[in-house]
Amino acid sequence: MKNNGYSIIEILIVIAIMSILAGGIFSVYRFIAKETAWRHYVAKNEMDVSVFLNQIIKDIETSGFGIDSLNLTRASLSSETVGGKSFSKLTVPGLAFRAERWSGCWAELNNGSITNRSKNLLGQNCQFPNEWYVVLEPYTKKNLCPQNTDYLCNSLSGMTGLVFYATNNNSYKYPDSFMLTYGVNQTNLPKECASGTYNLVKTLGTIGQPGYQANQPVISCIFPRGFVVRVGIDSGTSINYTNNLSSAHIQNKNLKLFRICLITQVGYKQDTSATEYPQFSSDCGGGPTIDTTWWNNTGRWYRWKVIEQDIPLKNYQ
Repeated sequence: MKNNGYSIIEILIVIAIMSILAGGIFSVYRFIAKETAWRHYVAKNEMDVSVFLNQIIKDIETSGFGIDSLNLTRASLSSETVGGKSFSKLTVPGLAFRAERWSGCWAELNNGSITNRSKNLLGQNCQFPNEWYVVLEPYTKKNLCPQNTDYLCNSLSGMTGLVFYATNNNSYKYPDSFMLTYGVNQTNLPKECASGTYNLVKTLGTIGQPGYQANQPVISCIFPRGFVVRVGIDSGTSINYTNNLSSAHIQNKNLKLFRICLITQVGYKQDTSATEYPQFSSDCGGGPTIDTTWWNNTGRWYRWKVIEQDIPLKNYQ
């Protein structure tokens, strides 16, 4: 009688073929899943960098807000060495940096009467409760508040000028509590960051003064020497970029903008090296120059995003 069934050898061959196919399908699925996860992570990184960059732009755009002409010169640009690498350190004064409800509010003041109110940074109609303000003479930007209150006004009665909301905190000192600094550190870097990278951090206030808040993380995984700030000076016919900021630039109203130059990691480590060495343009001073060993062993396995952004300084004009 003829047997129409399968032999054990045929069954084993089929099982072997199915195992090979299943393994191939699983490998393809795992590759696609990994690639999809990597792309989603890169997209999230790109979005996060965009959000944080907008925060930096807003901060620097509002620098000088509500600050009198003498204290506008408190703005400074210096170089600091962190982890053996050189970075820019930018410090600017302003009344709109702190996350208070009426931060960013200003109005015209005529003999104690408030007119032409602005909106705050959240788009709300400004209110002027019994808190602390700076009142400036419109043309000279002279501070009209009494010196015995650190040039902050608690009462606007009888005053004329431009009034700017400062704070509801009785302990804050003007302008020390209203300084903003951007710099870098290497503290508590996320595990996704390449070794040897940095955090971009901001500090509110002046050390030793009320309201001092140090090293708030803004963007992580910054490229070595990947944070540079340049000063845009009006030369009459063009803007010249320089690393030097002097009080004369501010007093003569030649300071027009800050150029933020940033290189940050996007995504986590790749399996293959396909990254070109990131470079700044000449307006950012070129470079950065980095250790070749670090690049070959670490940097080239990551994707880097170069950001260059001019931020106008309307409050310095």
